[in-house]
Amino acid sequence: MPGMKRTNEEWRALLGKQRASGQTQEAWCAANGVNLYTLRNRASRLKRMESAPEPQPMCPETSSVDWVAVTPRRFPEKAAGISIERGGFVITVEAGFDAEQLADVLRTVSRVCC
Repeated sequence: MPGMKRTNEEWRALLGKQRASGQTQEAWCAANGVNLYTLRNRASRLKRMESAPEPQPMCPETSSVDWVAVTPRRFPEKAAGISIERGGFVITVEAGFDAEQLADVLRTVSRVCC
């Protein structure tokens, strides 16, 4: 039927019926009112989905988040700042940073990663 939306499970069932029929895809599609190119496209998509590796989390899992109090202070002009590594991210903070903005960044990184 034109415009009919089928689920992946329905496509798997149709592909199973086609294979079990012993007919070619062309013959089976013509006899069952299924668009040949759609059947082939869905077969290819399902094959890719089934062979794709499980997605990995962006960051290593941790059981808790440890927060450190950051107190802003003025650094001499020559100060280089600091680098913070968290969950695979490296955040470089220059001298004279905004502590509130850094806290927001660290909260965001922790939500994304952990």
